This record gives sequence, C-alpha cells and structure tokens, in this order.
Amino acid sequence: MNQNLLCMAAFIFTSSALFGQSAIVGHRGASYLAPENTIASLELAWTLGAPSTECDIMMTSDNQVIVFHDKNGKRLLGKDIEIKNTTYDHIRNLKIILPKKSNDKKYEGQTIPLLSDVLSRIPADKELIIEIKTDPSIIPFLSAVVKHHHAQGKIAFIAFDIETIILAKKTFPKTPCYFLASNKEDLKRSLPQVLEHSLDGVNLKQEIIDRSLVSELHAMELDIWCWTVNTPHRAKALIDMGVSCVTSDRPAWLAAQLKK
Repeated sequence: MNQNLLCMAAFIFTSSALFGQSAIVGHRGASYLAPENTIASLELAWTLGAPSTECDIMMTSDNQVIVFHDKNGKRLLGKDIEIKNTTYDHIRNLKIILPKKSNDKKYEGQTIPLLSDVLSRIPADKELIIEIKTDPSIIPFLSAVVKHHHAQGKIAFIAFDIETIILAKKTFPKTPCYFLASNKEDLKRSLPQVLEHSLDGVNLKQEIIDRSLVSELHAMELDIWCWTVNTPHRAKALIDMGVSCVTSDRPAWLAAQLKK
C-alpha cells in the first residue's frame, strides 16, 4: 500500500463527521457477522475498530423511530406486514432471521431496536450514520429522539429523498447531511439542490463512481462517500480516487486487508 493511499485512508474531509483512522464504515453494522441493523451488529462494528457504522431508520404506525431497513417484514421477520402500518409493540419481540450464509448463530434472537436504544450506545469516540428511509414526515419525531437520547459520539444523516435530507440539514444544521444516489441521473438531477441547501456531500453507489465524477464533485467542494464495497481491490481504487468514506458489510476485515 503506497504512502498516498495510507494518507487518504486516514484523512477525512473536514466536512465529514468521521474522525477515526480509517474511512471504512460498517454497513448496517458488521452485517456479515451479525444480523443487520441490530444492537449486536452495530456494537460489533465499533468493537472491531470501525470508527463509524451506518443504520437505517423508519417509523411505525405509532410514530416510533425504529432501526430497520425494509418496508415489509417478510425478509427479516418472516411476517408479511407493512412496517409503517404496524405498531412497535406488535413487532418489538419478533426475532430477526439470520442470513444462512454468513451470520454467526450466537446472534440468534436479535430484535428491532428503537433509534433511542442505539443513540444511547454510541461510544464517545465513534460515529453513527443514520439513513432516513422515509419522507420528511419523520423529521419532527427524529428530532425529538436525537434531542433526548444522543449523549455522546457523533452522528450524520443520509437519505435518497432529496426533500428529506434538505429538511434534516435545516433541522440539524451542524450535523453532516449527505444525499444518496444509486445512479448518475438521480445525482445530476438533485445536484442543484444539494448545492443550494449546503449539504455536506453525496453518498453514491460505488458502481457509478469514476475519476471523472470524483473530480467534478470535488470541484463543487462536495465530499464523497460510497456503498457497499466488500473487496479490497475496489476499496483501494475508490480511496485512491478521493472517496473519503467506504461502506462495507465487513468493515474490520476490509480495513485489515487494506493495511496489508
């Protein structure tokens, strides 16, 4: 690993909330080893050395902000239920189904946490990146949860919905907020609003990133994060291009491979 790459891996843009020695971030925690978006997975990512881990949030029908990715519970809970139409009491004790290929069986029995449960567990020297999976209606409830339960560590927000992330930035002006895009068309369409509302950067599907795009975005003074990278070769290439945050299902393993 050359010296420039080592410096880039350790360097985090000043607009970013990250402050560790690595730009490798846990995707829904250490989700290769423990069930995604659970307390076990998120804490494991931090314990294994990731400076930051990402989680997803949405709301139940009784306006509880939960840490969960899917709109429907079929994949992770084995229940064909719409999360937004279900109370938290109805799902709070349902067990997350472990993926057959990777998760350790010792993590069986994990349940859906409230965001408040996760915020209270952020280590002082770590960060939680919160992906908002809903429309802007969640923001007042999110604001109340953050106000009452975020005691230490740092947070950042990301979202695919441009109006949601704009409102998040207005509500949390000192908190890094990044627009998510999975293709160049969505990115191009939303860039004027990203710039107008002083978002801190963009978080892109790694397959759409190339040197030309990185140069263009850096010229606009936008920081660049990406998802989801699980191979050392691609992670090295992205960091070498100037991507400051690489999200991975295997953050500790990937960081170790990059150090070799």
